[in-house]
Amino acid sequence: MKNSYSLDSLANLVNSEQEQLEDLGLKPTSVRPSELTIQTILGFSKQLSIRKSTTLGTYEQNCN
Repeated sequence: MKNSYSLDSLANLVNSEQEQLEDLGLKPTSVRPSELTIQTILGFSKQLSIRKSTTLGTYEQNCN
């Protein structure tokens, strides 16, 4: 039994589907946080201290 599709026809199909999705406004985009946002979160996680205490239970402390 001979294959009726080739890799070229599959690639053409995928490209045409991508074009149709773009025409409909459904193009998948990857949204990433900015570098400033990442650095802010990392800075906050470095200064945050969560510890256990026998009298207070669990408490959070911001070490600036």
